[in-house]
Amino acid sequence: MAQDNAGRPSRLRLSEVDRRILGLLQQDSRRTISEISAATGVSRATVRDRIDIMREGGVIRRFTIEMADDPPLENFQAGAFLHLELKRPVCRIVYSAIRAWPELMGCWSIAGDLDMVIRLETNSTDDLERLRDILCRHQEVKTLKTLTILREWC
Repeated sequence: MAQDNAGRPSRLRLSEVDRRILGLLQQDSRRTISEISAATGVSRATVRDRIDIMREGGVIRRFTIEMADDPPLENFQAGAFLHLELKRPVCRIVYSAIRAWPELMGCWSIAGDLDMVIRLETNSTDDLERLRDILCRHQEVKTLKTLTILREWC
């Protein structure tokens, strides 16, 4: 984040181009740099730089999608949070073993009695159980607790 001379976060001044870029991204966060460049009449390099500056300055925190309240997810059948206690503080090692799983929706290192929380969404409870079993057998996992998602409220 940008800082002033005293080391405090400084407020980023948004130009008209910045505001147009933000508006386009708010409409569709998957727009390409080329699409934004064409829509704003600014070079791709400038668009990329302005997005990077806005990310570093905290204006853009993440790129996301907005889903309907009751999305038609025909394949989604089972979701869970997995709470892991590790033998050693090596969350990075466990994450590297699962980061390519398409079912992985989130993974956090946390402080406290647990070391990691993992969120999975699978096509079936059988798939959920299979992934859970893989994690249970990971050499760094001491304990694993499964919290099945019944309903997502937000």
